[in-house]
This record gives sequence, C-alpha cells and structure tokens, in this order.
Amino acid sequence: MKREIVTDVRDKRISGRETSSVLISDMIGREKDKEKMIQSLLNPTSSQGNVSVNAIVGIGGLGKTALAQLVYNDEKVKNYFEKKIWVCVSDEFEVKLLVKKILECATEEEVRNLELEQMHKKLKRNLEGKRYLLVLDDVWNEDQKKWDDLKAYLLVGARGSKILVTTRSTIAALVMGVDSPYVLQRLAENEAWDLFEKLAFGEGHGAVMNPNLIKIGKEMVEKCKGVPLAIRSLGSLMRLKTKESEWSSILKSDLLKSFQTSENENVLSVLKLSYYHLPTYLKQCFTYCAMFPKDYKFDKKTLIHLWIAQGYIVCSSKDDDLEDIGDQYFNELLCRSFSHQSESMDGYKMHDLIHDLAQSIAKDRYFAVENVCEGIHHVYWPSSLNEIEMLVKVKGMKTLFFKSFPESVTFKRGSNFQRLRALHLGWNIKRVPNSIARLKYLRYLDISRCKMETLPKSINNLQNLQTLILSYCRRLRELPRDIEKLISLRCLMINGCESLRCMPIGLGKLTCFRQLSDFVVAWDEGSKGAMLNELNSLNQLKGRIVLHDLINVENVEIESNQVNLREKKHLQCLVLRWSYSFLYEETGVEKNELFLEKLEPHPNLQSLVVESFMGVRFSSWLSSITNLVEIKLFHCKKLKQLPPLHQLPSLKTLCLEELVSLEYRSGVELAQFPCLSKMQIRGCRKLIVDDGEVIEWGSFRSLQSLSIRFLSELKSLPKGLQFVTNLQELIIYGCYSLMALPDWISKFTSLQRLEISYCPNLRSLPEGMHLLTSLQKLKIEGSGKLSARCTKEKGVDWPKIAHIPNLEIEPPGF
Repeated sequence: MKREIVTDVRDKRISGRETSSVLISDMIGREKDKEKMIQSLLNPTSSQGNVSVNAIVGIGGLGKTALAQLVYNDEKVKNYFEKKIWVCVSDEFEVKLLVKKILECATEEEVRNLELEQMHKKLKRNLEGKRYLLVLDDVWNEDQKKWDDLKAYLLVGARGSKILVTTRSTIAALVMGVDSPYVLQRLAENEAWDLFEKLAFGEGHGAVMNPNLIKIGKEMVEKCKGVPLAIRSLGSLMRLKTKESEWSSILKSDLLKSFQTSENENVLSVLKLSYYHLPTYLKQCFTYCAMFPKDYKFDKKTLIHLWIAQGYIVCSSKDDDLEDIGDQYFNELLCRSFSHQSESMDGYKMHDLIHDLAQSIAKDRYFAVENVCEGIHHVYWPSSLNEIEMLVKVKGMKTLFFKSFPESVTFKRGSNFQRLRALHLGWNIKRVPNSIARLKYLRYLDISRCKMETLPKSINNLQNLQTLILSYCRRLRELPRDIEKLISLRCLMINGCESLRCMPIGLGKLTCFRQLSDFVVAWDEGSKGAMLNELNSLNQLKGRIVLHDLINVENVEIESNQVNLREKKHLQCLVLRWSYSFLYEETGVEKNELFLEKLEPHPNLQSLVVESFMGVRFSSWLSSITNLVEIKLFHCKKLKQLPPLHQLPSLKTLCLEELVSLEYRSGVELAQFPCLSKMQIRGCRKLIVDDGEVIEWGSFRSLQSLSIRFLSELKSLPKGLQFVTNLQELIIYGCYSLMALPDWISKFTSLQRLEISYCPNLRSLPEGMHLLTSLQKLKIEGSGKLSARCTKEKGVDWPKIAHIPNLEIEPPGF
C-alpha cells in the first residue's frame, strides 16, 4: 500500500454472499431485550408527559445501536408510530445541528440556511399531534443545559411519543431524565458460542467440524467476555481459517490476550487482529473509508467507483470486470463485519469502533493527524470549515470531498490539486470552474445537484475520467457535445436531470461504459442529439437504465440489433418511457406495438417498467423474460390485454396504473403466482368489479400487500379477495362509490395495516373488525362519514377499533 493518510480534517476519532453477519449477531441473545424495549416503547403511560425518554446503556461493542435498529425496524413499532426519525449524535451535541438533522430526517429534505427558530417552526408543523419515535444514537453529552435546550424543541408530539437514546454513559442517560435506563448485558456463555459457531463454521456445520477447532474456538469465545462486536469480528476471521495451527496462533496472539486482560476492555485490540489478517487489497479499501465522518452512510456503488479511481481494484484477466471485483471486495468486508447496513436499510455504515480502528491505523501507521498536513492524501471537507487556504499546503492530494463547494476554489496550474483522482464538489454548486480541465489524473467527478444549464466544455479534456455523476442537476439542458473524448468513461449518472433534452452524438463510441442511468431520445434524427442506435455497441451496461421520450423515435422499423437490448445481458432493470401526446394517442397504436417488439431485453432482466405505451397488445416477448421479479405498467391507456403473466414464476411485484382499457381476460385470470407478494392496481376500472370473479383471487394466496386506488365505480370489494388470507397490508384510496366493507374481512387474520382514504360514501366498518387481532395501524382520511363513526370513545364504530394501537383518523369535516 502506498504511503498515504485518510482522514476527516475535523474528526479526531466507516461475494456473491451479501448476507451481513451483523444481521445474525443482532438477534442472538437479544430476542428478550428486543421485546422488552418494544413493550416499553409501545406503553403510552408516562410521568414525563406526551414525550418520554428511554435509554439503552452499555460499553462499546455490546450492540446498543444494533438493538435500537432491530426495534426501529420492527413491524409493530412501524405501525404504532406515525413518524420515525433516526439521528446519529456521537461527539457533536450541538442543539442547532441536531435540530437540523432531526428536521431533515422527519421531512426527508435537505435543510439549508435556516435559523434555529425557523427550523423549530417547521419541525413543529411536521410533528405536532403525531406520535413519533426519535432515536438519538451514540449520545455522549453529560451537560444538563444542552439537553434541556434540545428537549424544548421536541415536546411537540402526541401522547405516546418516545425518544430512544443509546449511550455508553449512565450519566448521559440520567441527564436526559431516564432514572432506570435499560442496561444491556453481555451475551451468556451459550449465546456467545452460538454466535461464534454460526460465523466461524457456518449455519449448521459446527457439529461436523474438527473437534480441535471447536475446542480452540471456545477458548477464543471465553476471551471475548460476551462482547458481540469482538465475537463477531473474531468469528468472521476464523471462518476463513481451516488449519489448527492458524487457530492456535490467533488464540495465542498478543492482541487477543490484551483484550482479555485489559481493564477498560478495549475492543479495538480484537478488531485490529481481524484487520491484520485482511489481504492487502482489502486493507487499503477499508482504510480509505476513514476519510468520511463517523456515522457516514455509504452508498455501495459510489464507494466501489472511488476504489476504482484510486487504483485499489485490479483485474487479474481481461475477462474480469472492475465493478464486479469491487463488489466482491465490498461483500468480503461486509462478511468480515467491517461494515453493516444502516438503520434505514438504504446504505451501509461502520460501527463507531470500526471507524475508530480505521482512523487509528491511518494515524499510527502513516501520520499523526491533528490538522490539515502535507501528508494527507484523502480529505473530506465539511461545510463548517472556512480555512480553505489550508488545502494549498497539501501535496499529492488524491481525494477531495467538498460537502459544500467554496466558490473561491480554482484549480491553478502547478497546484497540489493536479494529482486529484476523485473530486466531489458538493450539492447546489453554482458553477464548475473551467480550470477543472487541469486535473489530468481525475477519474471520479461528482457534480450532482448543480444549478447550471450547461457544463464547461473543458470537462471533455479529462481523458482519464471514469465516473461522472450529474444526478439531480435539474436545470442541466445538455451534456458536453464531444463526450466521445472521455475515452475512459465507465459510469454516467444523469438521473433527475429533468431539463435534459437529448444525449450527445458519439456516446456509443464509449465502449468502456458499464453504467448509464438514463438515455434521452432526441426530437428527430436531423437534430444534434443522439438516437437509440448509439446504444448498439454498449453491451456491457449493467444495473438500471431509463429510456426517455421514445415517442420521438420516428423510424420504428429499425432492426432489433440497432438498439441491441437483447445482447445487454447484465442489465437488471429496464424502464421504457414514452411521453404522452394527444396526437400520438390517435396515431401511434401500430407504431407503438411494432417498436416495442424491437426492444426485447435479455432474459436475465429482473425488473421492467413501461410508461405511456399506446399499443393495444403487449409484446409476446414478455413471457420469455422468466427471471422477472417486478413488472410496472403505467398510463398505457389503450392496452387491452396482457401477455400470460403466469409464465413468470419469479414475479413478486405487479403494478398496474391507469390502464383504463384493460379487460379482465388479460392474462391475469386463472393464473398462478406462487411468489407474488405485492400488487398495486390504480385506475384500472375494468379489472376489479363488484359482481363476478374478474380476477381469480385464489391465485394470489402469497399476496401480502394490496393497494386499490381510484376505482371510482367500485361499490364493494370482490368476494374472491377473502381467500387472500396472508394479506398484511390493504390500502383502499379514492374509491368514491364504495359503500361498505364486507364482514368476511375478519378472515384477514394476518392484516397489520389498513388504510382507507377518500372513500366518502363508506359509512361504517364491519362487525368483524375486532377479530383482526394482528392489526397494528388503521388510517382513515377524506372519509367524513366513517371518521364520525370512529370518533374516540363516542363513535358508533369505536368499540370495533379500540384495540388497534395506532389509529390515524382524520376528524370529520376536516
């Protein structure tokens, strides 16, 4: 590994088998802890008022965050609380910053340039009258005033709102008003061994393993003293060792002994043991992650592209693919417990002790970091630091992440920036300096969410650029016209670029392409934009691609090989998006059907989305895509028939929206769907009717979620639906003629969530509602007559729903 240091300039303290071992350890020995915490959170009584505080306390590595995550994602908790918020606190207990983080999570929007009182008002609007759960993870604050100041902004929730804190400090819990925090205990001896055995030997294989390894393993577990993070790290390491000599050597290692004998039980010694046994190629990938702040959420693909930019990923043969190898690297670190899925399951994080390990290795082995210094190669620059001139001191910088790009920065000739391989300019930038052309070694460039209509032409000079991210540059109207000069480009992300009019001609010459998020078809072949034939040679594309404005394709008699989707075997998701036009609606039926035939994808495709297709019949090739797990058809207003969907045995999700001409004998009737778990039907008025069995609902016995929306003529639910007894979620929205729910709804004994919205003629709930003992949430809005009957303690239907823990009922006349 080359001499380099990885750091956040502020912070003094990140297989084909993608099953995170943290998911195994989260549950072992923690089932009772989880149930006790859930019971406490779902108990609305409290002497602390509407909003009360619970705390999980324990030493580092016991699994406090993992337990909180298990509770946070539990279905009962999801259905009980109307709003859930997760905020990582760590060292920075600063009120304004925390209110900002809480508001951003509550609204799912970035908060910029708001004063504290402005944020308070917005937070109040979002939380007032709602039962919310706020998790404050990794709290260190022991200052009573700071907590009182923050708490003042949080007392806006409905009765039963909870704040769940994880902390290593009992004093921190007491400061927050928790007299009896939940003290998380170590794993019992049998639980500790159970965890180690599953990680080291694999599920169910311990009994057939070498008994000498089992004996050594039990001695290792004893040294870990019931700390899950230590056991997990060690177990993941031993899974890769098969010789007794290797096991004995690790058992006798000084690092393991130091953990056993240390008074403060520093888990870092066990984590270091796992790190030292990493192969070199994983060490540099792992240490690179220390650049980011603690609790940073990683996007897997982004991190892999950054590794590629740094040259950490090397192909052993010409048939290997850098992204695939990077994926293997990531999964290896995941399986070795060096990262885990985030609480929202939409990214990855490092345990705070793992992050400490990464930074300690970077610091101890290469340079002691207190400030920006010449030895730093990778910098994450937070928006709160203004001393941008400090960066001029840095020589040989290879990564620069701006959280917010300073307008004063230019890339001067001969500057230290010229060796940059990865540059992230941050959100909402107003310009990209022309001087970016001087960054000859740049391989990764992220200018997402910029506010420009065009990019500087000088970007075309970046011949080593591999990844260009322009996501959500909503004003961007065009890409650089000479894009073929970017001969090394492998990834171009332009999702969310709403104003983009076309793709540049010459795109098809970039045969290195592995990922192209979107392709916008030009208005006509005589324009300066690219047509679909630019996709012909890009057969290494993978992941997801959206083809926009297919309405612009005039010559639909093109040969299939001009688009060549059939040869793109690595694509997983294909979105075909025509643009709606009244003129096209009258003239485009045959044109649509002929053109769709030419867009046949490879059988490996897993997800297909089709929007505004104006054909009457769908292409027959759909039934040959046997790996499809998801089909979504939107606004295909002339479509009358579907192909035989029962020939798709892996189908799990089916969404049909605004298919106003779809007839019931359309490939749905009498089909069997053994895997289908989610179905959404919206505005398909001929597909679900009151009388008769238009859909053979008995075919959907595995269905768990059903959404029925905007069926304005529907007066009652179809009788056959009663046989879908595994249903867990039922959403009925905009069914204006619906008069009543049937008594047989009591058969839905697995139902956990029921939402009834904008059904103004629905007058009552069936008598069998009280039999729905699994029901955790009932939401009623826009249905005044029903809301009146469900008024708490006074409504006629109140006794039928009083047992449901989470009731979200809009007041009548609202």
